[in-house]
Amino acid sequence: MVYDVHCHLHEFKVEDLEEVFNLDKGIRVIAVSDDLESSLRTLDLEKTYPDRVIACVGLHPWSIGEEPLHRAETIVRMAEREGVRCVGEVGVDARFLPQYTWNIQVRVFSMFIELSRELGAFLNIHAPDAWRSALAELLQHDVRKAVFHWYTGPVELVDVIGGRGYMISVNPAVRIQEKHARIAQLTPLDHLVFESDAPYNYRGLHLNPLMIRDTINLVARLRNIDANELASKARWNTERLLI
Repeated sequence: MVYDVHCHLHEFKVEDLEEVFNLDKGIRVIAVSDDLESSLRTLDLEKTYPDRVIACVGLHPWSIGEEPLHRAETIVRMAEREGVRCVGEVGVDARFLPQYTWNIQVRVFSMFIELSRELGAFLNIHAPDAWRSALAELLQHDVRKAVFHWYTGPVELVDVIGGRGYMISVNPAVRIQEKHARIAQLTPLDHLVFESDAPYNYRGLHLNPLMIRDTINLVARLRNIDANELASKARWNTERLLI
């Protein structure tokens, strides 16, 4: 079995989702959400495929929009009812969003941090160019479990993130993104997991959960370790997030 720890499964057509599960019968997908509508669909997918899908609910920074606190509160109440094991995709973004949105981003992120603490769920975090700020929020709130999705932040933070017990997820983009490849080589094995971020298109790569196994093999070659050993370690790391 392998895990995809960050995938927007709610964007998949049913036939495409079925194809993934038929072609790789050993993959489990941790499915993130962007807003209320996608959170509801993700929860439905978990109920439809209970052995293959683990639902995350959240409000992506790009989806904050109008009345962001009300949107977040609605999702929080739903998450409490459902007892989710993962909160995401949530976080802060200093690369793609204007500076004037920063304070509200932080307030919304703090609401989901508190939700994750209440539920014992792990956080699935988006933080482009805001890695230090996201980490500071986790430390301030004494968060136990989190994944820094598609991490391309400062190299010197890798050991700090791992030292707090958090995970760094590596994406198929590792084959063409030099900084991400460097992170994949440096992240301690006890804190390394894998993701697709599907169905995102990145520089000609059409990301898909079916790329997870090839990504594990590639990272194993970069690190000069056995691919089966890496796959087992990543699986164990992911399951630690879910307990």
